Amino acid sequence: MSEFDKLFDEELIFVDVEAKDRKSLFEKVAESLLDQGYVKESYLKALNKREDEFPTGVLTENLAIALPHANPENVNKPFIAIVKCKDLIHVEQMGIGEDEETKDFFFLGIVKETQDLQVKLLQRFMQLMNDEKFVSEYKKLNNSRDIYEYFLKKF
Repeated sequence: MSEFDKLFDEELIFVDVEAKDRKSLFEKVAESLLDQGYVKESYLKALNKREDEFPTGVLTENLAIALPHANPENVNKPFIAIVKCKDLIHVEQMGIGEDEETKDFFFLGIVKETQDLQVKLLQRFMQLMNDEKFVSEYKKLNNSRDIYEYFLKKF
């Protein structure tokens, strides 16, 4: 069992999500996270504010992804929510603000007590997303259970 396993929950894996843009996607995900007790009421506003100021889109060798997150004070308990959208969503790339489109979002819920995990978590994501075999298998998965099991096994 890795130090990241406890961050995954099958209830936080969403497949074929329909959203017209980033903000509507964030609303859907934030509502589910709030309903399940993972985040505070302030989360959605904080998530959008952080994404506006510090975009989280990443073009890896094999897959365009986004790693949205809000500051720890907006999160009740740590999580990774995996979202595969039905259509491409426009985001901006981390650090450079260039345009990017992606269907794959990994919402990171970090709390103050686990902030030291954030760097390791981002490093592990980059390792996996640059692994052609991992990404190829991930792209084929289209249900929550399979994605959950795959991430537990590989992450």
